[in-house]
Amino acid sequence: MPRTSARTIADPLPTATELAAATRSGRLSPVETVAAARARIEALDGKIGAFIALDWTAVGKEAARLARLPAKARGPLHGVPVAIKDMYDTVDFPTGYGSPIYAGNRPAADAAMVARLRAAGAIVVGKTVSTEFAFWKPGKTRHPLDPKRSPGGSSSGSAAAVASGMVPLATGTQTAASVIRPAAYCGVVGFKPTRGLISLAGCKALSNALDTGGVLAGTVADAGLMAGVVTARLDWMDIDPARRPPGIALATTIDWATATPYMLAAIEGTCNSLARRGAKVAKRAAPAAFQRLAAVQSQIMTYEIAREYAFERQHHWRRLSGQMQSVIAEGEAMSPAAYDKARQQAAEAADRLDEMFADADILVSPSAPGEAPLFTEGTGNPVFSRAWTLLGLPTITLPIGAGPSGLPLGLQLAARPGKDLALLAAAAWVERALAEET
Repeated sequence: MPRTSARTIADPLPTATELAAATRSGRLSPVETVAAARARIEALDGKIGAFIALDWTAVGKEAARLARLPAKARGPLHGVPVAIKDMYDTVDFPTGYGSPIYAGNRPAADAAMVARLRAAGAIVVGKTVSTEFAFWKPGKTRHPLDPKRSPGGSSSGSAAAVASGMVPLATGTQTAASVIRPAAYCGVVGFKPTRGLISLAGCKALSNALDTGGVLAGTVADAGLMAGVVTARLDWMDIDPARRPPGIALATTIDWATATPYMLAAIEGTCNSLARRGAKVAKRAAPAAFQRLAAVQSQIMTYEIAREYAFERQHHWRRLSGQMQSVIAEGEAMSPAAYDKARQQAAEAADRLDEMFADADILVSPSAPGEAPLFTEGTGNPVFSRAWTLLGLPTITLPIGAGPSGLPLGLQLAARPGKDLALLAAAAWVERALAEET
């Protein structure tokens, strides 16, 4: 049965892969790519609110500088516009971490991820909205397809900017579901590599044990290109679909009860489509060690937030949102013994990952319980990504059609830690298979 198509915004920028090829060859100038991005942003961002900071004078100068480079000096992202989540430090844009406490903050250096993007020739066109400290309190960003809806969080502006075609690439961070969930809600690709592969130097921490860098893009190839640049993994930068259909497992946990019926139907329909194209799809209940990992992730995150934000708690308590005050208070009330127990539960589950995967290459699940929630309801439920973030697994979300309101739904794919290339290849296979079904 054909999938229901999500609503779209017409005439976005070309893919990052297409833009990079055109600018490196000289068929397109970085000045032209920036002009196109600017026109798109000025036409759309007044209603969407994806960006928190823009500086077209500085961006124009950088585009002109790149345009003068000889062919041999052009990097893999030469002239490609990118947007940077407001959790990453930038020398040429203010970095406020989504909080009034740091309004006007001008870092002395770029975050490592930003520096690698610039070294590859990418043009940073602006900073995108983050929820407060990448936690719960929403920023101003609205869903690109429905202003009454949330784009998700915490990488709200990045997901909306890519989904609306203002930029082909944007950075994100994930402590629970902050790349996967907004990407799914907005109908784009979100990729969170194995924890630790993207340097978080120069990125404001939320939870040291859980924080992971990520990318948002329009296609799997674009996600691999960007992630390959920032991790120095050249084999990610030119992804081909897997040569054989992947082995897929739907390893259900108690959290699947939170998914809407239409989300579960979309997952089933997608898996049936993939099975028709040769994928081996198996359904199994996750082992007991994995059933409550979402709660374990929440415990660890809560405890660590209280300690990461000791300065803000001591000096700026009244300027923190109620959500931040609440989680800090809850984390301070947790005992070290409770935290240690949660870490031990996570370690025990990690030791049983082979049992979880068994003969499967990838695990699939909903990326979120359903369509994007109303803006007044918050940024959505992170439950389907918590366990994989806790265990450091590489994950990626792909659009799989639309829900009853015509808004995107997402399929989350996860692989064993360190199997990022295999995950990207499997995701590219799934992406192609689903495109051929429509």
